[in-house]
Amino acid sequence: MKRLFILELFTTFFTIVGYSQPKNIPLAEVTSENVVDYIASKVKVYDKNPVYAIRPLQNSCVYEILVNGYLLHKNYDLQKLGTPIPINAAISKSGTKTITYRLYPLEDLMVDTYGRGDTVHTLLKNTSMNIEVIKYEDIKTGTNIGDEILVVKHESLTKKGTREFIGNGLPYYEYTFTFEATVPYEIEGWSNGQDLTKYDKEELEAVVFKKYAQIKQLYLEKNVNKLVRIEYLDKSLREDISDYKDKKTIKEYWDNYYADIILEDKRFQSLEGSEMQFFGNNKIVTFRHPVTAPVDPRLKGKAALYFLNTEDSGRIIANFKGVYLFLPKGKPLTVENLQIL
Repeated sequence: MKRLFILELFTTFFTIVGYSQPKNIPLAEVTSENVVDYIASKVKVYDKNPVYAIRPLQNSCVYEILVNGYLLHKNYDLQKLGTPIPINAAISKSGTKTITYRLYPLEDLMVDTYGRGDTVHTLLKNTSMNIEVIKYEDIKTGTNIGDEILVVKHESLTKKGTREFIGNGLPYYEYTFTFEATVPYEIEGWSNGQDLTKYDKEELEAVVFKKYAQIKQLYLEKNVNKLVRIEYLDKSLREDISDYKDKKTIKEYWDNYYADIILEDKRFQSLEGSEMQFFGNNKIVTFRHPVTAPVDPRLKGKAALYFLNTEDSGRIIANFKGVYLFLPKGKPLTVENLQIL
């Protein structure tokens, strides 16, 4: 009896902290009630759980960073980051990986509230982008500075014989470099997608708009189980497997997502002013507001699909749903076949 009590005590403890044994749930039976258990059952912990990260440092520009074609980080203000940005979510398997950065001019960032200062429409002589790619051997044992391993350090190019940025005077500059990554998992992701630029542009736009309308309607209906299947599951599996998340963390992410769905006050805004953009070697499509000359400066580079919500305090919050879509090989272009990353 005493032994049984101890066993039950340990079982209860591990359940509370999120380490209960995941259930073997068939994919077709995944719902809002068991999605956390399902995802946890797919996440593996290895002898070593390596995580890759980037530490960008820009000067006189704003920027976007893509990892293997996936938009992973963007910075449209003057803030400089000190904390590395994990990038495993864009690493599907071991091999050669790409880092692409896109640099944009400062525009009105140097103009103060009194209108003093110059608007800058091109990149400057002192523009630069330096990126360190680092690796942590095992996220479970250490992610401090002392645990960092430098994989590659990239410094933006300058004109021959000078310290002047090679893109000086340009309204936009893009550069790609590579590094080698070794991870213990393998995820298909959008690598099995079709080149969407081969489709008629108007036809593709129409199907994507219908997909957006479908997602919007499901949010308005608070159709949690349908959203689990078409929006939440694949994205979370990719991110949680690549980041080796434990069940407790998986549940925290799910709770935040669920809270957005059940909000009573969701005022979806018009997609007007956004544009269709491609990522991931043209296998990913989305609608975003442009970085350069957006209709509303507050929407610079933001996802097209978003809603406003008024909090109890009276503050209005914008909730952007970054919908990135791909079409698996062999599938015709339909709303049902477009999958969300």
